[in-house]
Amino acid sequence: MLNHVKGPKSYEDIRRVNGTLYDTYREACYAYGLIGDDKEYIDAIEEASEWASGFYLRNLFATLLLSGTLSMPSRVWEATWSLLADDILHRQRNILQNRGLELTDEELKNYALIDIEASLQLNGSSLARFEGMPLPDTSSTTHHANTMVMDELSYDKESLQAEHASQLSSMTDEQTTVYNEIMEAIASNQGGVFFVYGYGGTGKTFIWRTLCATLRSKGEIVLPVASSGIAATLIPGGRTAHARLGIPINLTENSTCP
Repeated sequence: MLNHVKGPKSYEDIRRVNGTLYDTYREACYAYGLIGDDKEYIDAIEEASEWASGFYLRNLFATLLLSGTLSMPSRVWEATWSLLADDILHRQRNILQNRGLELTDEELKNYALIDIEASLQLNGSSLARFEGMPLPDTSSTTHHANTMVMDELSYDKESLQAEHASQLSSMTDEQTTVYNEIMEAIASNQGGVFFVYGYGGTGKTFIWRTLCATLRSKGEIVLPVASSGIAATLIPGGRTAHARLGIPINLTENSTCP
């Protein structure tokens, strides 16, 4: 690098290429063109994606890592991750039997990295050995095995945002006060128990529906429960407390159904 950098006065000057300061000398070498740009490997993955599955491409990427031929594995990953994760959404929908399941880009990347890491470990290696490569977060995917949680995360956030805006503008001052107090408790992570009292038709259910729409539109999980089946059906995703929480009903010979 000293043969390509004119008059460096510090180590930072050596890592600066066309005004950009790179974190490592390897990245600077890459920018100078002193090491391969890995374009042929990116092209190979893109060409293979026309006929190969995502599963095959992830194994191909793991093989390239093991061969040591990639100059900057992280650059190849960033250029091709969408191809490597191409079949993951379909796979997860089948696993969870949830055709409406949606995954963010970060979640797709994480699943792809988990598969690549598994392939590397079968060959006595790991992503941790390759500079700049992100590592999978296995803890963030555990909730995807929970069907109840995934049902809560599969709501259409855009339609819920529109529903929330419409309902919030229709609230009375009293309803808005209740809504704001509960939302402030949630935002501050304090939680709490709130008892809302009112005669039938005063808009209690409207508050619950607005709260559910607000939180679900942000990707939060809401588990509304009610004491009766009729009340539970008035709230989207509502269930009776006995069904949702598994509260046992102890029947005796004297039990009656009111």
